[in-house]
Order: sequence, then structure tokens, then C-alpha cells
Amino acid sequence: MRARPVPADLSSAEAAARWVVRLDRDNVSDEERRAFEAWRARSPEHAAAYERALAAMHVFDASPEDASLDALRRAALRYQSERSWFGLRAAAAALVLLMAGVGTFVLRDDAPAASLYEKGAADYVTRRGEKLDVTLPDGSALTLNTETDLDVVFDGRRRTVEVLRGQAFFNVAKDSSRPFVVVAGGKQIVAVGTAFDVRLDQGRVEVQLVEGHVVVENAEPAGSASPPARDSRESVHLNPGEALVATDEEVVRAAAEDQQRLLKWRDGLIEFDNTSLADAVAEFNRYSAQTISIEDPKIATLPISGVFRTNSQRKFLEAVTSLHPVMIEYRGADRFALVPR
Repeated sequence: MRARPVPADLSSAEAAARWVVRLDRDNVSDEERRAFEAWRARSPEHAAAYERALAAMHVFDASPEDASLDALRRAALRYQSERSWFGLRAAAAALVLLMAGVGTFVLRDDAPAASLYEKGAADYVTRRGEKLDVTLPDGSALTLNTETDLDVVFDGRRRTVEVLRGQAFFNVAKDSSRPFVVVAGGKQIVAVGTAFDVRLDQGRVEVQLVEGHVVVENAEPAGSASPPARDSRESVHLNPGEALVATDEEVVRAAAEDQQRLLKWRDGLIEFDNTSLADAVAEFNRYSAQTISIEDPKIATLPISGVFRTNSQRKFLEAVTSLHPVMIEYRGADRFALVPR
């Protein structure tokens, strides 16, 4: 049976709720998935509304004993058995009601730093190639880079964001009574009002400080009720223009190398300055579903310079093949290799 379209006159929240409920089934057709992807790609507001609707749906599952959510949960889950357009509307309406409360319930300033944060209901997420701007309840502004997951929780003691993967830029609103803490890879970056970038790769955390002052230290244990006693030997104070790279083996603080170039991702750009082809390819692979590989070590060390759009892999490959004696070979679905020409 032909999939019935989501009405075009719905608000982003209503449409997102209907999509979440519709896609939460086992028999979703290819036509429905294509229609959903087209709707989500139409506007950043659609993508953000869909993530909020997903968070609301998670609350249903994460709070089985909360009586205040029970009626909404029953309305939303009823659609799974009714399979009717009326059931879809009822379930989506229930989700919209809960979406209106999720931001308050999860992120309100006087809320305890409890369960919903731990259960991932307050996540902000970007997929590969996406970028997302977020304003938190305290006025702090965040920009998420490609493939980034953030968990957020505010309480009366501090404001906390955990970087689960990826990269984000933080422009922190001042609040001297509540530090702003970013947790990433076993480290925490403590700030009051400042601007900095955090990138988490496997086994590596990089912090770039643009404005203000931050302290980077070991993250406090999960579930800790109070901040850990600070040990000056384990805390690193950064000043504007400085960077810190922490791995399992060492923590290195140094003057940032061309910080402006490293932060161009916020404008959708990548800049290389005599960068090895191996490093340049690895950076481009973060943004595209079409991955590039290098099979010859001699090619890996070739240098590349230039500014490219993160969504313009083709221009990057054209530059590489015009500058160096290499060519592109097809290696299967969404896979290419750079080989000697």
C-alpha cells in the first residue's frame, strides 16, 4: 500500500513526532524511508526537531515507573498495534506533548543531574558530513562537527557536557556560580565564560583555547557527588592560543599551531598546509560516506596544501591528481583508492 505522506502544513515538531512514530516499526517501506530522508534533509530545523522527538521517545522507554508519563506512553505505543492513520496522529500528538516537556525536564536549571542524562535522552547528534548549531538553556552556544555525539546535563552545582565522540566548539555563557565542564576521553575541561574547541579521537583528546581560561584535569568518577580535590600536578591551565593534547601515554601543552586554520571546520572548510596526503585523506574521510584509501606508502607522504569545502571531496581529489602522479581507482561501493599513475 502506498505510504501516506506527512502533511506539509505541520510544524517541525509535529512532523518530526509523526516520523519517529512511523519509523518505529518493523515493516517500514523503502518509499517511507526515502520520504523521511528527503524531509529531514530539507532543513536543519527538521533534523533538530527529529533528534528532539527521538529523545522524547527514549523517555517513554527510560521511565517505566513514572506515572506522569504513563498515559502519554500508552497513547504512543498504541499505534504499534493499531497501524492506523488515527493511531499515528494520536501517538505523534503524545510525543509532541512530551517533546515540549523534555527540554524542561532534562535541561531546566533546577533539575537534578540524574537519570535522563545517564540514559542519553538529552543527546545532540550529527551524522557524517553534518554540522549543527545548538544554544543551551544558559545561553552557551555549541557547534557540533561531523559525527559528533554530546550528552548535556545542568544542575545547581555545574553545567556538564560530555563529548561521546567527535568534535565541538563551545562558546560558554558566564556563570561564576556554576562552572561549565566538558568531559571527553577521561579528561574534563573546566570553564566559566570562554571559547574553546574539543576534539575526541580514539585514545586522543585535543583542546584548543580561543578565549578566556580553562583548566584541563582528570575527569571525576561517574556518579561523584562533589568535585574532586585538584592536584596541581594533574591540572593543566590553558591560556588563549594554547592547545593541549592528551593520550593514554602523555599530556602535552603547547602553543596552538595555526589555530585559525584548525578551526575552519566551523565554516565548512578544511585547510591543509603542506600536510601529508595520508593525514589529508584521513581528515576528508571524516566528512564523506565515500572513503578514500592509500595503498602505497610512497603516496602517503606526498604533501598537499589548499582550502577545500568539507562536502567537496571531488575538488580535493582533482587537486591531488593534478599536483601529483597519482590516479583514482574504484574499489567498490563508496570506496576509492589513490594509486601511482
